[in-house]
Amino acid sequence: MSAALRRILAEPLAQFVIAGFVLFLAGRIYQTETDVHRIVITPAHVNQLANDYALQFGARPDASTLDALVKRDIHDEVLFRQGLALKLDQGDAIVRRRVVQKMQFTLQDLHPPAEPTEAELQAYYAAHAAHYEAQPKVSFTHIYFSSDKGGDAAAKARAEAALKALPPGVTRAPERGDAFPDLYDFSAYEPEQVYRLFGRTPFSDAALTTPAGHWVGPLHSGYGWHLLYVESRQAAEHPPLGAVRDAVRSDYLQEAQDKANDAAFAKLARDFHVVRADKAGAP
Repeated sequence: MSAALRRILAEPLAQFVIAGFVLFLAGRIYQTETDVHRIVITPAHVNQLANDYALQFGARPDASTLDALVKRDIHDEVLFRQGLALKLDQGDAIVRRRVVQKMQFTLQDLHPPAEPTEAELQAYYAAHAAHYEAQPKVSFTHIYFSSDKGGDAAAKARAEAALKALPPGVTRAPERGDAFPDLYDFSAYEPEQVYRLFGRTPFSDAALTTPAGHWVGPLHSGYGWHLLYVESRQAAEHPPLGAVRDAVRSDYLQEAQDKANDAAFAKLARDFHVVRADKAGAP
């Protein structure tokens, strides 16, 4: 039998039939594994559904709940696959955005940055010291004169008169002006806070530069006219690394992650050829 079998296998026709059968069998297996209408629910997938439920509700699902979860998952998978078959995912901005996000997460997972050493933290902090600088602060009070009462020139004149009438030693006198729609006293305000409230105006500039201890004005803002008294200033400070270590470490790791992501994307992008058909003479 073995000799006869060898003679048969030596025939080109037999070899052709066998090769055809192997290819047919491989094709059937591939078709079965990739058939869009074949949904395989594995134990690992069911366990993942149960874990997701536990994360949301604090306890694993009972048997009936888990069965309902699996049925719901099959329902969604049927709709998902049919949607792909109908190419509903193409041209959809929301689907595109979600796929882009998942690819970004994938790149991050592949290239997590290493924990920085003390020397690396020191070097990073030295190179970005200005980022961690404590902003200067100013504490001030003011007297407000509204332009609604007689116009802008009248408000300024009233402010000038009030400044001349202020007794020595007065450091706060809001009652000598008009009602202001916000505060009269501002404690330890950073520059951006001053600009946010009064705009980039002569009043704001004076609040941030005038020496403490005396009245100045009149100074204009978007509200009207003011007399300003700066009570105190706190200069900008450079905190030691120990005081901002957590922030420095977080920024270091984020920068390292961004660099790794950029490198991973550059490697990925080398496999693509971009044609700018929107530009004249584009390749």
